[in-house]
Amino acid sequence: MKNYLNLIPILAKIHRRQTRMTRWCIVISVFLIAAIFGMADMFLQSQKNLAVMQDGAWHVMFRELNEEQTMMLAARPEVKTLTRYAAANYALDRDYKVEGVQTLLCGYDETFFALFPSVSILEGKFPQETGQALVTEGMRVRLGVSVGDEVEVETPDGVLRFQISGIVEDTSMLLQADAFGLFMNTETYLSCFREATQKEDFVSYVEFVPHCRIQKAIRDICGQLHIPKDRVSENAKVMGAMMQSSDHYILMLYLIAFVLAVLVAVSGMMMILGSMNSSVAQRTEFFGMMRCLGATAKQVRRYVRMEALFWCLKAIPLGLLFSVVTVWGLCRMLQILAPKWFSEMPGFGISLPGVVFGSMIGLLTVLLASRRPARKASKVSPWTAVSGNADTVFAAKRAAHTGRMRVETALGLHHAAGSKKNLILLTSSFAFSIILFLGFGIGIDFMRHALVGLRPDAPGTVNVEEAKAVYFSFALFVYGFLAVVALIAAFNIINSIAMSVAARMRQYGAMRAIGISIRQLQTMVAAETLTYLAGGLAEGLLLGLPIHYYLYRWAIIERWGGAWQMPFKECVVIAAVMIASAIAAMRGPVRRIREMSVVETISM
Repeated sequence: MKNYLNLIPILAKIHRRQTRMTRWCIVISVFLIAAIFGMADMFLQSQKNLAVMQDGAWHVMFRELNEEQTMMLAARPEVKTLTRYAAANYALDRDYKVEGVQTLLCGYDETFFALFPSVSILEGKFPQETGQALVTEGMRVRLGVSVGDEVEVETPDGVLRFQISGIVEDTSMLLQADAFGLFMNTETYLSCFREATQKEDFVSYVEFVPHCRIQKAIRDICGQLHIPKDRVSENAKVMGAMMQSSDHYILMLYLIAFVLAVLVAVSGMMMILGSMNSSVAQRTEFFGMMRCLGATAKQVRRYVRMEALFWCLKAIPLGLLFSVVTVWGLCRMLQILAPKWFSEMPGFGISLPGVVFGSMIGLLTVLLASRRPARKASKVSPWTAVSGNADTVFAAKRAAHTGRMRVETALGLHHAAGSKKNLILLTSSFAFSIILFLGFGIGIDFMRHALVGLRPDAPGTVNVEEAKAVYFSFALFVYGFLAVVALIAAFNIINSIAMSVAARMRQYGAMRAIGISIRQLQTMVAAETLTYLAGGLAEGLLLGLPIHYYLYRWAIIERWGGAWQMPFKECVVIAAVMIASAIAAMRGPVRRIREMSVVETISM
């Protein structure tokens, strides 16, 4: 062994059970972050693909442009695809008919099909010459026409004849209205129906190049081409899925998602920090021996940080694997339950943002969490290792107050409050679980408002089964995530209490040696646990309720109105979970003390 850091993999095998909780904390933290970002990425991808199929791939629509403005717009480097579009008899209320059937007349460039992938030519080709046109499938079926035939269009000014160059699919609007459609290139349309077209029905659809700052490009285009803002419209669904929308509400939703992601990251860091602190506390004697052998404080700090990074080598990939499998399962579930809304959801895709953010935030979280334990370990003196006081959790500055309560209860409170840093760390760790639960709890009300038209009991719902599936899918997703947050809170409490008690195991052995009973030790552990729990509940509610209020106001009240209500159910649920977890957390350490002999406890 040439370097003291080579001890890390060797001791990792020896103390594998001791560090298991810390490694699982890293796994859970990475899993949660990667799953959130991964599911958000998959959802945005699916909504973008669905929006493209329903509304088209265009980003912005400019109305009433003249020929010079259109040419200058098409020549801009930010523009990937531009198609001109114009329509007459769009409302199907004018005298434009084929064989007595109301007919929609449209003119567009061939690039139209690149921006509207849901529209495709079934047979033939796009009209290139004047006097050619595409007709809809309904016209072919009802009139028996085919490619190469001629159709006559009855107009207020007479009859126009067009040669059929191809057949296209019917649109949902034409099918519902039982009407025909006739589509031609822009030049043919303008030569025949320019005067019959209203100004607002002349538009240009634009798709920008990838990674373009679309809002800045729109401002530049409007300023240079003198286009009024009221003539510009965004494809809200596509732009929203790309996170490029100018809509204030959508931007607010992104801000809320960022706040929740920060809460998740901080919660994970607190969980890892508490576990690492307890791990270092149990190995104080080891770090003291390192100092005895000549290691400097800087080397000890480096050892602790490198040990944390060594744990990441396996913990981060494992957390990413769990997140990928979870995202696959959720995507597949949504595809099965609501195919109409989530048919474009990737089945077995791997989210690059989920993997990247999960790895980066997980690694950063571990590095930040390792700073305090590293400093703590570096302050261990050689005298601590050889004096037999290596297990001291904190220096006793004052005696426990035993005047108004039993000794064991006073000692439990004293252990909890004896180190202010440790008390703040544990209570904050518990508090963040409450904050996280309340923060994501707004998803329940958001779901109810957003899907009010799809709820099974909503009047006028067209497809009841589809409505039930969508509502159930969102409900399952939201409640499932809240269940994960609750389980993480339970795991965090059980782990923190177990590690805190384990760090004092020798002290408890010494107490047993002087006559304290198992029941008194149990009361002592209970008092310490309830102190952490009470502080965590108080801190979590004091911080969580204002955060819940502001998130609720931004996400729901600003869009649908109403008033904020105290989340009693969420508070009761997370409080019950934490109380039950605290009770469960006390059982393990007490059982270990009961099963271990006094001599064994003191000498461990």
